[in-house]
Amino acid sequence: MTSRLTSLAAALAFAGMAAPLLADNAGIQITATRLPAKAADQAVNLTVISRDDIDRSAATTIPDLLANVAGVTVRKLDSTDNGSIDLRGFGITGPSNTLILLDGVRLNDNDLSAPKLASIPLERIERIEIIRGGSVAWGSGSTGGVINLITRRDNSTALGVRLGSNDHREFSASGHINVGQHLSLRLDGRALDTDGFRANSGHRGRNGSAELAYRDGDTRFSAGYANEQDDFRFPGARSVNPATGVNQFLNDTWGSSTLADHGETDNERFTVHGEGRIAAWRWAVDASRREKTVDSHFEDAFGGTTQAHGEVRDQRVSPRASYDFGAGLLSFGIDLGRIRASNMLDYRSPGFNYASANQSKQTVRALWADLGYALSTTTRINVGARSEHMKQTVTASGAPAVERSESPSALQLGVRQQLGSDLSLFARLGQSYRLPNADELVDNAQLAPQRGRDIEAGLDAKLGGGTLRLSAFNLRLTNEIAYQPFAGPFGFGQNINLQPTRREGLSADWSQAFGDLDYGINATLQQAEFRSGAYGAGDLNGKRVPLVPKTLLNLRAGYTFTSATRLDASVHAVGDARLDNDQTNTGPKLPGYATVDIKLSHRWQDWQFALAGRNLGDKRYASYGIRSTFGPNYNLYPEPGRRWFASADYRF
Repeated sequence: MTSRLTSLAAALAFAGMAAPLLADNAGIQITATRLPAKAADQAVNLTVISRDDIDRSAATTIPDLLANVAGVTVRKLDSTDNGSIDLRGFGITGPSNTLILLDGVRLNDNDLSAPKLASIPLERIERIEIIRGGSVAWGSGSTGGVINLITRRDNSTALGVRLGSNDHREFSASGHINVGQHLSLRLDGRALDTDGFRANSGHRGRNGSAELAYRDGDTRFSAGYANEQDDFRFPGARSVNPATGVNQFLNDTWGSSTLADHGETDNERFTVHGEGRIAAWRWAVDASRREKTVDSHFEDAFGGTTQAHGEVRDQRVSPRASYDFGAGLLSFGIDLGRIRASNMLDYRSPGFNYASANQSKQTVRALWADLGYALSTTTRINVGARSEHMKQTVTASGAPAVERSESPSALQLGVRQQLGSDLSLFARLGQSYRLPNADELVDNAQLAPQRGRDIEAGLDAKLGGGTLRLSAFNLRLTNEIAYQPFAGPFGFGQNINLQPTRREGLSADWSQAFGDLDYGINATLQQAEFRSGAYGAGDLNGKRVPLVPKTLLNLRAGYTFTSATRLDASVHAVGDARLDNDQTNTGPKLPGYATVDIKLSHRWQDWQFALAGRNLGDKRYASYGIRSTFGPNYNLYPEPGRRWFASADYRF
């Protein structure tokens, strides 16, 4: 894999160096660094998806939009539009290694769940910032990268409706009210109902938020509240057994064997934010409190019923500041957090009952600093460090409490070299970590923090009317935290520290415009492998990490017929991968797939109309599958077939 990456990197780099260079984007400002900074000054692999990019995309949800970004893998383990985001090929633990933010507030919880990004309407997003690789500013959980969703703060009021296949009905409203010269109120609401594309796959969602803000020049204070309530039906997996010839995935794709399974989630967020500028100083502070409640009901083929209840409460305070001294920018901050999680499970069946409960309390304290310094007018470096202390107490099923503490650290060193006004090279060395979460530490107190070291290099270029980015990375992990079947005290499986693993990859991202036509292509080659260790009697050295495809490819094209009418189309292709649980790489593969999406949009006065088609080829595919530990059978979780959506938005 290394030789292939090296050869392709050299070829693409030569193509980029040989092209004529023209435009400049030095003025773009980003906030994923926790304080406003120029994108051109950052020695990182950065992607910014603007509001124009969102409008020109054929995507209808945030996960679908992110799936078309270079190096991003999206997996869907249920039958909703929600998906887990994976940067840098972590497989099933992608959500624990990719940090998702909403206006700088963490959406990842201290458990194994993934943020429900489909609950956030695309119309609410102003831009998305994606920084690949570990972050000293954010710490644990950012080894793959950081994705910051920035919401709109304009003065518009909007109403929207979207209708589609499977009796999809979605209504949204947002409003902005100015109260005097400095005070404003923003309100957002959304209601979603759909029958789903499979039996027992309906979804009902109700979301609302409010933000009261005060602004006076560069000083801004705001207080916000958001609530998201979702009711889900769980259709389960489709079973495939080569030994018996059973193939529910092909023969009954849209059916379900779990017609009574369902669940509910309730998320609340309270946020307070302040920011300002005093001469060369910028300051900001965030305080947040997030509460999540999850209830689930499952029934099995033996007459058993499982009731599960989980709660997470996450409180954080993060003051920070930066000082611009001309040749450089020094940023630093403190992160304080207190997180509580609890889970209860009750299983009842004829002749057997089982109940369990566990609680986790975690406190975190971290200090971080990052210095960006211009060595010359064309050379800039970034040096950063983070020190974090975590203390956690876990109580499981009435057993004595287990206390533990860890003090990991993160480091980064980067350089960006400008070669002319339209070409720059960047390189970065980083050290990152991931702390075990509440779910992983139950009956598992010996679990050590995951640690990673990565190196990355690339170039950004402006080529005529287009842009080119090339990048290559190598990431080596020790004590990677991941699930292993048969691990744990009873042999039923557990998240453990793996033997050393590695990731390496190469991405190329090109976009171009010719008059009314614009197009783009991005391709990623990636490899996730075990470096050593054994699984049973099998040697894992060189084996692929499950669920990580080797290839990702996205093509898009858009044509502007008039200033009001536009057609966009995209192709999303994912290579094959090993099924979950197939560490030895001896079972069948999760097949690769390619889908085609289109969107026709038209603007008339204050109205925006759109007709979108998803998976036009009606491809039968799955982005997640799991191999049985006891035989040749495996389960696949189907993705939707062909779907159509019509929408109308009124913004004034």
